Amino acid sequence: MEVALNLDPVSPIALYRQIYDGLRGGIVGGRFEAGAKLPASRALATSLGVSRITVTECYERLVSEGYLETRRGSGTFVCSSLPETDMYASGVTVEIDPQVESYPPVRLSRYGAIIDAPIRPPNPPEMLRLDSHGPDVTAFPRKLWTRLWVRRMQEDPPKLLQYTQEFNGSTELRTAVAHYLRMSRAVVCDPNQIIITSGSQQALYLAARIFLDQSDCVAMEAPGYRFAGRIFDSQGANILPIPVDRNGMQVSQLKKHSDKAVKLVYVTPSHQYPRGVSLSIARRMDLLAWARQAGALILEDDYDSEYRYNERPLPSIQGMVPDAPVLYVGTFSKLLFPTLRLGYLVVPRAFQDVFTGGKLLCDLQSSSIDQRILTDFLTEGHLEPYVRKMRIIYRNRRALLVESLQKHFGRRVTVYGDHAGMHFLADFQIDLSEEEAFGRALAAGVRLERVYWPACSAVERAGHVQFVFAFAALSENQLILAAERVAGAFLS
Repeated sequence: MEVALNLDPVSPIALYRQIYDGLRGGIVGGRFEAGAKLPASRALATSLGVSRITVTECYERLVSEGYLETRRGSGTFVCSSLPETDMYASGVTVEIDPQVESYPPVRLSRYGAIIDAPIRPPNPPEMLRLDSHGPDVTAFPRKLWTRLWVRRMQEDPPKLLQYTQEFNGSTELRTAVAHYLRMSRAVVCDPNQIIITSGSQQALYLAARIFLDQSDCVAMEAPGYRFAGRIFDSQGANILPIPVDRNGMQVSQLKKHSDKAVKLVYVTPSHQYPRGVSLSIARRMDLLAWARQAGALILEDDYDSEYRYNERPLPSIQGMVPDAPVLYVGTFSKLLFPTLRLGYLVVPRAFQDVFTGGKLLCDLQSSSIDQRILTDFLTEGHLEPYVRKMRIIYRNRRALLVESLQKHFGRRVTVYGDHAGMHFLADFQIDLSEEEAFGRALAAGVRLERVYWPACSAVERAGHVQFVFAFAALSENQLILAAERVAGAFLS
């Protein structure tokens, strides 16, 4: 049987793909009937003017996918049952007796009821997102990452695609992370204390899930990180808001809650979110002493401490004293690129097994491929020069956005926090409510982030509104335009 296929030798589509698509399309469309015999690979190659290897590869792929079958001594035939028939369910319509009442709604759990809220619709692409806390992915060394990926996949790809028994993360990555944290953050730990998580968000969730029961008390900074508050609330915990000043969380205010058995204290000491200040050394030591006495754990979220623009990164609370009662959280998703979804949790030795079990129940394991590539990125010394480059970029963007806001608002805007991180908090002296200001900015094409005050602890100042400005992911021109739009929205 002769087979006619339309091949275009100048097409960007490879001849192999054109032949495969032509044969598969003919089979699915009924041109080649079930049981029909196809020409031998040599004969088809000759008639099409291509190499026999090309035709053989097409046949082998169609056989592996279930479109063709080979019969020894007879040749190659179209299968009687095609993959489309087996893969997709046929439509079945079931008529419902109108007299039968609809099923009663299934009751949500307490957790389900708490998180049952509408998901914010996607923003249009022209919207300037000053509430997006990701890094600048355009500056990431994608070619380098691709080269590392290809090398790993060539080593032992079947192993990388299988389940592992290292539920807490690959040994080599945990070893690399332990070395990185020891050198850059003064964290004291061995690799067994590290749990590789799906970003810092999962690390916070695991900590809350493992330690908090309903009505347990957890203290956190006010204002603070919205998703941490939602996680604690989802576990039924009572949140104690602790005020923040220019030196970080006011530990003296925390001590006033001696009548409550606080189990966790959530802090962002190196770059408080959202005020941007750092927790002083004196308060760090005070917090550690209080935690030991109260039998509480400190949940230290160190989400962007690599980016300090006027001084070296601050050492962690975790490494300040031996056997500190600290759960230390960090992430590479914010440092490198968001879809990496790799973070880490450093836990005291007594909690290694329970957190490994929690990770196993949560999602079994993080991506083996991504873990191996990140290991190479760390051990081959690529992270430090990348951070140095991005530190300059983010420092300049921060300065540009602050300057642009001051140009439009003058003394009517105050920027809080250290010269650090990937966001800052801005206070505007205007005659608008937060709701009105947010809506006007959104209408002008800028999405701002509102300040989160846990447990209704908001401190309002008449004639002032505050918003968080995340600047890292926007270009210089976008930041200038965003400042212009915010000024037009607030001052018109």
